[in-house]
Amino acid sequence: MVKFQSALKSRSLSQMVAKKHLKGHLKRIRDREYSRLRAMVPSIAAKEKVSKVEVIEEAVKYIDELHRALLERLGGAKGKVDDFNKLSDENVRQMMRNVMSFTFNPSPQVIVMERQQRLPSYLTEKRRLKPTRFS
Repeated sequence: MVKFQSALKSRSLSQMVAKKHLKGHLKRIRDREYSRLRAMVPSIAAKEKVSKVEVIEEAVKYIDELHRALLERLGGAKGKVDDFNKLSDENVRQMMRNVMSFTFNPSPQVIVMERQQRLPSYLTEKRRLKPTRFS
């Protein structure tokens, strides 16, 4: 009797089935997220067949349009830029980066690593927030 060994035999059947299920699960999640993104973009929401590449491209265009509208609204009050439609996409992106970094600059937080603590986090007592009473 001759026994053949291959790379496929090194994995057990249960490992191969588990990997197949994981790949299927990840594909379903990815497809669901593409469909959610597709539904959010007005230019392709009504179309029946749209490739994933088109979804991404149209989403980027839509985000750029939203950035222009936001900058126009913010700049319109301040009167800094005359015509937002003449701005290049790169200028719009740079302006949005400036707005976002100015608006959402979080304060630095102290990060305590689990290994640096004397007790594991599941053994430490959690601080409970007291409920706020409204008058």
